Amino acid sequence: MGLRESNIDQLRDGIFDVLIVGGGINGAVSAAALASRGARVAVIDRGDFAAFTSMQSSNLVWGGFKYLENYEIGLVRNLCKSRNHLIKAYPANLKEIRFMAALDENSPYSPVFAGMGATAYWVIGNGFTKPPKVLSTEKIREREPIVRTDNLLGGIEYSDAYIVDNDSRFVFGFIRSALNSGATCANYVSFESATRQDGRWVVKMRDTDTGEEFSAKTKIIINAAGPFVDPINAAHGITTKHKIVFSKGIHLIVPRRRPGLVQCRRDRARWIRSTGFPSEWLSLGLDAKLLEQ
Repeated sequence: MGLRESNIDQLRDGIFDVLIVGGGINGAVSAAALASRGARVAVIDRGDFAAFTSMQSSNLVWGGFKYLENYEIGLVRNLCKSRNHLIKAYPANLKEIRFMAALDENSPYSPVFAGMGATAYWVIGNGFTKPPKVLSTEKIREREPIVRTDNLLGGIEYSDAYIVDNDSRFVFGFIRSALNSGATCANYVSFESATRQDGRWVVKMRDTDTGEEFSAKTKIIINAAGPFVDPINAAHGITTKHKIVFSKGIHLIVPRRRPGLVQCRRDRARWIRSTGFPSEWLSLGLDAKLLEQ
């Protein structure tokens, strides 16, 4: 019997302390943490682990620099603390990386003002990374000759972090850790419904490969279904203060020409950035909030 089949066999009529719906980063980390503390944990995902949002990231671990322009200081503080903690906890998986933002006449902020923002970002993050710098046009021309500097006013350089391998493998490392701690983890198992019975949740599931339906009992359900969190909540009459807001992005993979990362800012709604990978390739990303769902 293979690993997946043996875990599905454990799900059939199994009794758990916690059943986690969704095997992305939130579900995987929750499973690893709880299983390591002795809880009997089950994790199910209707596709591959880390197959949705958790494998479609830019592989960055950042402190939310762009949120400073909306004065979301508390959010940036929490994101920076999380980034710092991850770098310290997983030094083999996460590394600091430098960004350079080239600012021209059409940029929303001057180099000096952007430098003040980068310094505030660094201070909010406890000065954990290398300090930021304000760059002159001459310095940018010297360091990045492929960048047009005829209209540049200057730029800034600051640090964040990135996942050395990739996001989905990082997530699966937590799934593997949960398995090693005794958790039951099965992919291609969909969550169908949950009802209360004798103080426990009876969770109905379906093997999406075979169509077989089965159930398990659990004290607690953790809804870690990513963008599908709200539909699952609504189907069970659960209301929450916050709702999921979607965003869309494009990543173009091109050959790497230079070792550094360049960030361009054309308006307040969209960011265009380049993200380095360990290989000789570069990802060009554009993100925007998706208002229509």
